[in-house]
Amino acid sequence: MRVVVHPVKGFLSGVVVAPPSKSYTHRALFAALLADGESRVINPLLSGDTSATVEAVRRFGGNADLRVTRAGMEVRVAGVGGVPRSPPYVYCRGSGTTLRIATAVAALGAGVTLLYGSESLNKRPVAPLLNALEALGARTLSRNGKPPVAVAGPIRGGEVVVDASISSQFVTALLMVAPTIGLKVRVAGKFKSAPYVDVTLKVLEAFGARYSRSNDGKVIEVEGGGYVPTRYEVPGDYSSTAFIMAAAALAGEVVIKGLSLNDPQGDKAVLSFLQAMGAEVRVSGDAVRVASTDVLKGVTVDCSDTPDLVPVLAALAPHAKGVTKVVGAEHLAFKETNRLATLTRNLKALGIEAYPTEDGIVVRGGRVRGGVVHSFGDHRVAMAMAVTALRAEGPVVIDGAECVADSYPSFFDDLRSLGVRVEVIKE
Repeated sequence: MRVVVHPVKGFLSGVVVAPPSKSYTHRALFAALLADGESRVINPLLSGDTSATVEAVRRFGGNADLRVTRAGMEVRVAGVGGVPRSPPYVYCRGSGTTLRIATAVAALGAGVTLLYGSESLNKRPVAPLLNALEALGARTLSRNGKPPVAVAGPIRGGEVVVDASISSQFVTALLMVAPTIGLKVRVAGKFKSAPYVDVTLKVLEAFGARYSRSNDGKVIEVEGGGYVPTRYEVPGDYSSTAFIMAAAALAGEVVIKGLSLNDPQGDKAVLSFLQAMGAEVRVSGDAVRVASTDVLKGVTVDCSDTPDLVPVLAALAPHAKGVTKVVGAEHLAFKETNRLATLTRNLKALGIEAYPTEDGIVVRGGRVRGGVVHSFGDHRVAMAMAVTALRAEGPVVIDGAECVADSYPSFFDDLRSLGVRVEVIKE
């Protein structure tokens, strides 16, 4: 699908309700799978990535039933009580979170399960997780540490070390199965994207699991005993609404409802990033108001813990005075695309001086012309280009824009509701 985003004439305004968190939805569905009884996941994100998790839950023997109630959407999951079925295969589409957690879940069973996904997913590393599972007694087979991956268990409890320098999802995957077997997880290497592990632990706690954690956060011990069936309500997503906030910072005033400042989501750092660039940010209860100012300025930001905000910064940087530099984000090379490369390639296509570094990206503000850019199948790249188009000199055509459905299916509808002219090119 090709989408044309036209520059904004005037200013955006309106109210957007934050979409449900993708991270919480994934974790809650897997916790419900391993609970002994029926759980209700309220207000789940329904997207391409979370649909992959729903299907994985079903493959492992959980009866996941999507329902529409007066209050909204919910998924009811009849859990398997910690001993999942060993399906012959689990297809994870393009979802890295689904793949990594499902790989650990497959290791709970005695049978062999093959896990794989789309072409881009099959390029993403999983070796550190496989090494940890093997240390716990699993047998694994992979293609140079990447999917397709064959896994057979059962794994035992105890203590395990995992390298998190590429992704915190390896830690999350182990923690998701930890309540079933009892496990102490030691994190080795640089702890990238650590706040996502805080999200994982919050879900474990909500489903009745008990844990302790070292002062440095790198040793987490989870008690055995399993998950308790739970009614769990998914909070709003900072990662997705960060793009709406960026749009407001560029071209208007928008209120985003349904966000909590007390949530451990690392991407709430977008609020301080926007303020540092010169945007107006005000928080009142569960509502965040973001407004543009006369001039945005370039910043230097460490995104070690917030890699999903790099595309947001890349969307704003071309319109900021001076240079914006992102550091600490070398793990972006292992996302849906190498985001450091794809973001700079698209910005250059729009006439902006940008280049990737070993651990980030550098962008110099300037005049953004219209043109054609590509999503490369990456939802956050597509959304970033849509945002930077709002103050371009001409329309921006985004090729492959349908991938926004992986995390934020209503993204273009929400932009339209704020006054953005968005056209879909029929092919």
